[in-house]
Amino acid sequence: MSTQVSLDALPYVDKQIDEPGMRTAVDKLIEAEKKRMPKPRDPSAQFPDMELFKGNELMQQELDRVRRGKPMDKLDLSRYQLELPSSLSSSSSSISATEATAGSETPSASEELPDGRVLWLKALDNANAQLEHQSQRILNLELVQKFGGNAWNIHNYQMEYDLSLLKKALDDKRAEVMELNKQRKRDQLEVAESLQRLEAKWAEMVSSTLQVEVASASLEAELEQLKGYEANLRKELGQPLVEPSQ
Repeated sequence: MSTQVSLDALPYVDKQIDEPGMRTAVDKLIEAEKKRMPKPRDPSAQFPDMELFKGNELMQQELDRVRRGKPMDKLDLSRYQLELPSSLSSSSSSISATEATAGSETPSASEELPDGRVLWLKALDNANAQLEHQSQRILNLELVQKFGGNAWNIHNYQMEYDLSLLKKALDDKRAEVMELNKQRKRDQLEVAESLQRLEAKWAEMVSSTLQVEVASASLEAELEQLKGYEANLRKELGQPLVEPSQ
């Protein structure tokens, strides 16, 4: 099947579209042709069904949450807060446990300890974790202050360079389109005079052909009239009719 399309539109020569009512008539013809065209197939029908994140249970749960329209769980900010343990920390059991473990290594909060000491150890673990987090933030800020400005300038320079390349490519394409339109206009205007002359000659020949057909029809009618007159004369004179030779 050939994919080439023959275009005979001459927008710089043909001015019929500017005539009153012509554009509306053209639009109606286009709409009528579009209704006769077969509807395009659904592009998604040619692709098989896929189950996303088949091997990732967490992502499947997240997709299911999105399908059900359930909002995402909010971040738990309590782990970023330094809160004192409850009043259990002041109980006598906590004091005795502290004295019993004095001089030994600091146990973790998961060991079997009185409630008050467990709460204090959890608070201490939380404080140490937040202290380390803040230390990392300070370190990152120091790195940003030292290298961030230069890195940002380099990033901006790269973005400006990429932008200049894209603008140049866009300008080149626009120039190509403009040159193509200019060349098309020149080509059409060069042949416009020849087309107009040929169109006038075609109209003259059509008019001449019509005149010949009208004259021929008139002569045929006159010939039939003369034949009828001849037949009447022969009938009056009693002469036999003479059949015209084939």
